[in-house]
Amino acid sequence: MGKIIRTYPAYRSEQTPGGKPLIFFDAPAVEIEQWAGVPQRRRVSDDQDEQTAGFQREEDTRRVRQLTQFYGDHQNVVQNPLLGALQNQADVIFTPNGEGSPFGELTVAYDDYSELSFKALLLGLIDRLDSRVESLKNNLNDKRIAELLDRESQQSVDSAQTEAADAEDDEEQDTDEGELALGDDDSAEEPGDNASILLAEETQLAEFYTELVARVRILDLRGVEDAREVQGFTRDAVLEYLKPVALVDGQHRLRGAATAARKTLAGKLGQEALMDATTQGVDPDQAEADLLTRYSRRLPLSLLMDERPSEHVFQFVVVNQKATPLGPALLGTIVATSLSKTELHEVAQRLRNAGIKLDDSQAVTYLARAEGSPFQGLVQTGTFGDRPDMLQWTVLRGLVQIFRELRGGRPYNRKNDYARAWRNDCLPESGLVSEGTDRERYAEWSRPDGPWREVFIRFFAYIRDYFGKVDDPSAFNGWGSTKESNLFNKISLTILATDYFEYLHTKHEVLTDLDDFERTLVEWLQSGKVDEDYFNRDWKILTVKKDQAATKRLWADNWAEYRKVPTGKMPTNFKP
Repeated sequence: MGKIIRTYPAYRSEQTPGGKPLIFFDAPAVEIEQWAGVPQRRRVSDDQDEQTAGFQREEDTRRVRQLTQFYGDHQNVVQNPLLGALQNQADVIFTPNGEGSPFGELTVAYDDYSELSFKALLLGLIDRLDSRVESLKNNLNDKRIAELLDRESQQSVDSAQTEAADAEDDEEQDTDEGELALGDDDSAEEPGDNASILLAEETQLAEFYTELVARVRILDLRGVEDAREVQGFTRDAVLEYLKPVALVDGQHRLRGAATAARKTLAGKLGQEALMDATTQGVDPDQAEADLLTRYSRRLPLSLLMDERPSEHVFQFVVVNQKATPLGPALLGTIVATSLSKTELHEVAQRLRNAGIKLDDSQAVTYLARAEGSPFQGLVQTGTFGDRPDMLQWTVLRGLVQIFRELRGGRPYNRKNDYARAWRNDCLPESGLVSEGTDRERYAEWSRPDGPWREVFIRFFAYIRDYFGKVDDPSAFNGWGSTKESNLFNKISLTILATDYFEYLHTKHEVLTDLDDFERTLVEWLQSGKVDEDYFNRDWKILTVKKDQAATKRLWADNWAEYRKVPTGKMPTNFKP
């Protein structure tokens, strides 16, 4: 299959000696769409863990409409260029006009993707991921693949049953036209438990790789090579990863400009011009393509000649964080899950130097996704589909800070930071970290995957199992929804965490090992004397502003007094 070739006059600039050059040029928006992909971070089902591995935000249709209208006025000009980077270096070449000249010609080559089947596109993307991370093919999640194949088989059965029911309904309708028979609602697809691979190094890429392989096997199960969509993965979405250029910034401007060109072609003047061209003997498809290019405004583009995914993510994060900041949830999700461990290492310090809290992002993302974490699938990720009653990313980050950094452990009704006090007085003796200086022991403790993480997971799993109700998030003590729960919210979770560290410091519990840690949990709650229904009551707080200082102090006082002497009556007033 031959390549489609586009050429553009261009200018090469090198900001630093030895740095990757930038190529500046312009091109019609509809042409840029053909060879520039937008790998998007998006959810492919209601399952919180079924997401693609792109770094771009999902397309905002409202913004595209606004930009389409803006570009519809030919006097309107946007000065800032689109930002792109290489995805396939062999297909994008700059040729200078002469030796040492910054002026030259940029050649972009790409396949006619319309000739490729969906299976071929999936296999192409699998090959590209293989070239990035060699270990992926050896770490397929067979359980997840089996789940998707079972889902496909069940959908085939449901579809056959629906067709049979429809046929039966048609027969009944022939005999009694006055009665409309309604078939069963065929909406029973329930995303299964996405058993995370949870490789410590490249979890998200491994999961994405597994999802791709599964779609290939589903096509084999169907006995077809092509389809528009397979279990939430669409042909167009996969194609974005295979184009020779990745669009790092400006996806909405590009879509708006291209849509404006299509609207012009669909209008009266465009259709008249198309009719004239075909009347003169021009092939209709060629005439439409030529007119679309003519009506498309030329957008400036700055192309970074670097095909490393780590650099793409770095550019995206820095550009967006310095201009219109991303929400911390989406930023953390993108940074921590778009790259392999090796790729992330390449830019980690640069991200930290740019003010990106990379370690926080890694730590929180793991807890929001990891199988076995009490917060799995219950934390906002910043992608479309987040439920409003999910725990906010920043809340989980605050809880993580108490355990990982051992600071911020100050109860709302106290002045002392008990997490910091425990670090200073007890961590030097703790058996959970290796021998060394206080600085070395703290560095080991606070690594994104350090001992703190297992302590954190076990602590909140214990809280969930002791006080919470998982199967009914809407209960007073429900776990998983912040809407109604007295337990699953920022204030209560923070109170419990800080009170535990106060207990540890007061009793000088150094935590010799994880069994010793488990013992302290039991003793902290007075060996079961603390009533498990403490949060399972109507606190009568419908009109209470939970995040005000008076509420926090009252709830902290209530808990501290009761937890220390649980033989008395539980507090009943939670309204300051």
